[in-house]
Amino acid sequence: MILVEAASRSQRAYDAQLIFAAQLAARGHHVAIDAAGLPADLDRGRTYEAAPFLVDPEDLAVTALILLGADEIEDRVLAALRDRALGPEVPVLATGRFADHQAYLGARGKIAYALGREPRVIDLGESQPRPLIARAITPLVAARAPRPRPLGRVPMLTVALGGSALDAPGALARLAQMAGRATFGFQLIANAGQKDLIKASRYHDLPVVTFTELSPVTLAAGTDVFAVYGQGVPGERMAALATCLMAAGGVVIDCTEDRAFLSQGAPVLRGPEDPAALEPYLTDAVFVNLAQIGAQMAASPWVAAADIARLETAAGLAPPPAAPMLAPAAPTRPRRTLFLPTNGVGLGHAQRCTVIADALPEGETAAFAAFPSCVPMIQRRGYDCLPLVQKSEAHPEPYANDVLTYLRLGRTLAPGDRLVFDGGYVFDSIFRTVLERDLPAVWIRRGLWPQGSSSDIALDRERIFARVIVPTEAFPELNDAYGVGPRIHPVGPVLRMGQRADADRAGLRERLADRFARPFDRLVISMLGGGVASDRTAQLQAIAGMLAPRPDVLHLVVVWPGANVPSGLYAWPNTRVVQTFEALSLCLAADLVISAAGYNSVHEILYHRIPAVLIPQSAPYLDDQTRRAQALAERGLAEMIEEADLMRLDRVLADCLDGGAAERFRTALAAVDLPAPGAGQAARLIAETGGDA
Repeated sequence: MILVEAASRSQRAYDAQLIFAAQLAARGHHVAIDAAGLPADLDRGRTYEAAPFLVDPEDLAVTALILLGADEIEDRVLAALRDRALGPEVPVLATGRFADHQAYLGARGKIAYALGREPRVIDLGESQPRPLIARAITPLVAARAPRPRPLGRVPMLTVALGGSALDAPGALARLAQMAGRATFGFQLIANAGQKDLIKASRYHDLPVVTFTELSPVTLAAGTDVFAVYGQGVPGERMAALATCLMAAGGVVIDCTEDRAFLSQGAPVLRGPEDPAALEPYLTDAVFVNLAQIGAQMAASPWVAAADIARLETAAGLAPPPAAPMLAPAAPTRPRRTLFLPTNGVGLGHAQRCTVIADALPEGETAAFAAFPSCVPMIQRRGYDCLPLVQKSEAHPEPYANDVLTYLRLGRTLAPGDRLVFDGGYVFDSIFRTVLERDLPAVWIRRGLWPQGSSSDIALDRERIFARVIVPTEAFPELNDAYGVGPRIHPVGPVLRMGQRADADRAGLRERLADRFARPFDRLVISMLGGGVASDRTAQLQAIAGMLAPRPDVLHLVVVWPGANVPSGLYAWPNTRVVQTFEALSLCLAADLVISAAGYNSVHEILYHRIPAVLIPQSAPYLDDQTRRAQALAERGLAEMIEEADLMRLDRVLADCLDGGAAERFRTALAAVDLPAPGAGQAARLIAETGGDA
């Protein structure tokens, strides 16, 4: 593996390691960064960026070492070099920008003393006499690989905002106008403060990422035109992005107040300093000549001087074949669709995904990545499943488990694979993996959307998905429209369908009576959840108490395997706890079901015509279960009880078991007109996504 080191310990130096490591990995090299040098105060974005490259010191098998910023080499780095005791067969290349020849000789002598042999030292000041940033630690090199633009799509414009770029009156309004154009894509790069300002404004739907949210290599790969505003080049990351883009045949437009790019001789276009004038300039002068301008930039002597192949040759690295970024080439195998059901425990999401996976056309291969609570159920459905790590308070950072998800996805997905995400919040692991690997991705997103800032963040990331599939609710007033356009595809309700034969129902009831040594005339099922979203102990205890005086009733509390169950439930005479993945089979045999109002459970009740009492959960991160339950109650299809209204629950249970309420529900359910289930339609949409890969 190629070990990338920095000659000093600072955030700038670590950024240089990350940027250069990503460039080498994009070329197909196996790259490492010593985990012992991980800064203690690394921010979230850089943590994800570093994760694929980190290797523990004892696991390093160094085949080459590249040392960046050798003009400012520190004694502790020299000591670390000496301790590595690299053999003479390991080439060592050091880069720097030296003030004079004496500084060059001095750095070379120090490194030679630490290594015990002469290194190869390159003065970047000679090969790049006018770099975009004079004292950049990053080599600011790129792979010269011009490609046609745009790649089967509208051109993508990326705009970087300097520190004062939003100070001008109306700046955000002008940017929002460009973001709304259908003739080109648009995204902003801003600092954290600017992003917060944008998200708090009326223009909160502007697509914006921070400078460290994605690597310069990823940003360049998804950009055709890069326009930079403000004063000066906004840091080494943006200088690296511009260099990578020009080498790939993209276009850089210098809109800075001080002509920061042009003053260094870079082959860029001069653009207007006022964002209001950028769109007509792009339309009239740039987009119509995009291929020609990009080819001229890529062929310029300035870009030729930044060719990464020169450093590869100097380091003794053979140029490898093209490979997916951030990972060695994956073994050749048929393309597959990887489903990632998430949010909380994720069981409901996982069940919905298995239903869709079952409906995929013949020849499509499906696999899963899911939290441990979902793995047994997914495997019972016949699918391979990669276990993910659950979030824990024991983790040093709240997003630590998602970093592991990011790594596992990177090692699992091969070129051409699809990623199907089912959840409410698009995690960084999903966001980065889709963009870094240019995956055809699908988001299965519920229609009853929770309100709040976290929802706005999730919807902001909708743009990375080729398609958004929205399994609709059974009733039109529940189908909120969050986003419109050709990528949004509503489908019918997605649910698991079961068979309800009278013989099967009677046979299951007999088996239950034998299993629990408890003869019964009426079967009541409670499935209120396992306590993850909200504590249902009071409701379950109340139901068990209400049914205790009824010797003709068997009450089954049905939960997912591994769910938390209040110990007091085991003491009630007519109540039994059942942990199962086959709740639907039990519900089909029941006389009454008492259920939460989640998407899966409500639609299974509706489509299988099961009399039910609904007790909505009210956790703030869930969809609006109360709205869903009210829709059924208003149509006379079920009864709705608020969580705290236990006295009314007693009356409703009595009416269902002793009166005619259950039969009224059954009659109304038999007559209601429901939309056709949508699993097949969702599966076809997924199979068509990226179908030409």
